[in-house]
Amino acid sequence: MREFDTTFIIQPEISEEAREAMIARFKGVLERAGAVPLEVDDMGKRKLAYEIKRFQKGHYLSLFYADTGKAVAELERALRFDESILRFLTVRRSDDVGDLDARKSKAVEMEKVRHEKAAERAAREAEERAAREAARAAGEPVDDGERDEDEEYGGREREREREPRGRDDEDEGDERSPAGE
Repeated sequence: MREFDTTFIIQPEISEEAREAMIARFKGVLERAGAVPLEVDDMGKRKLAYEIKRFQKGHYLSLFYADTGKAVAELERALRFDESILRFLTVRRSDDVGDLDARKSKAVEMEKVRHEKAAERAAREAEERAAREAARAAGEPVDDGERDEDEEYGGREREREREPRGRDDEDEGDERSPAGE
């Protein structure tokens, strides 16, 4: 058996319950195809490198599983049909999973560590949110950690908007252009 990793990006506004249902559905697809789901890595919301389907952020998830290779097509088919999936990519992590039981136990341990880190992160975010709200209530300036797009891209977005789009009229008499023939 080989180990595969399918990473996919879902729309950022999908609720946690819907996300869990989606993961359960994909695990079911794998099990029906004969694969062994190992673990799920929830990497959280991140800013996308470029806009996808009018979204600038996405929620990243990775699904690790062991299979001979037949379940990959079924899982990718299910991912294609789900409209809340922005992108997905499947890679083969290893050619041979020697001891499947040892890999399962390692996945369980990693899952526990991820849950602990997620709980710590949630507690930290709650504290930061409470501190920001207290500062707002006191009338102090608050940095939400979100930057304006113009700051983030150095104003390049505004420059692109000013540039003319479409065909240049000065190319009409150019010998190299088809219009100048």
